[in-house]
Amino acid sequence: MLDIKILILISFFSLIFLMITSLIFYFKLPQRKYPKYFALFSVLFFIGQVLTTLRNVIPDLLSIIIGNIVLILGYIFLYIGIRDLLNLNAKWHDRYFIPIGVILFGLILFTYVYYDVAMRIVIFSIFCIIYGFIITLLFWKNRRKEFEIFDLISSFLFFIGVIMFTVRSFKASNIKFPINYLATTDLMITLVYLYLFFITIWLSILLIKSSK
Repeated sequence: MLDIKILILISFFSLIFLMITSLIFYFKLPQRKYPKYFALFSVLFFIGQVLTTLRNVIPDLLSIIIGNIVLILGYIFLYIGIRDLLNLNAKWHDRYFIPIGVILFGLILFTYVYYDVAMRIVIFSIFCIIYGFIITLLFWKNRRKEFEIFDLISSFLFFIGVIMFTVRSFKASNIKFPINYLATTDLMITLVYLYLFFITIWLSILLIKSSK
């Protein structure tokens, strides 16, 4: 059985590695936006992971509401960064407030009005499914000639994430969470951290290769 504590720890290290790599290329390539957005993704995801991991230690407002919203914001910045990486229009749009607002409402509803962990998992998973699928298509349809194999691998990896979060969403109502979140043994929960490790390492490789 995969130990969630170890997986969370190695995901922290992979996020820090991506953070450092992104910052290096942010200063080396000031004319490109994607290193900045990759750095924002890694910083926000690191903070979000810390907050959500401290569930039952810090207040729900910080661990559940703010923690998950920070993760969502980080994913949106990753999406914008990938658009710039693929030489597409890449900037913040007000429409990004819509998914953030919807998820915020859902998290508040199923934390303070009707406490339901499964519904929170479904809400977060649906966001990851939608944006993961969009990123899959972006890499597939906008493959760069000189980096075609890398973009194809990226498309495949994000599609794996789509499948994983889809299964996780359907399984949510059957997952039994212990009071101590770090004692979770369900495979679909622990695999998410393993996936995060691999995808952040791959993003670091992609960043290095694309910046040459």
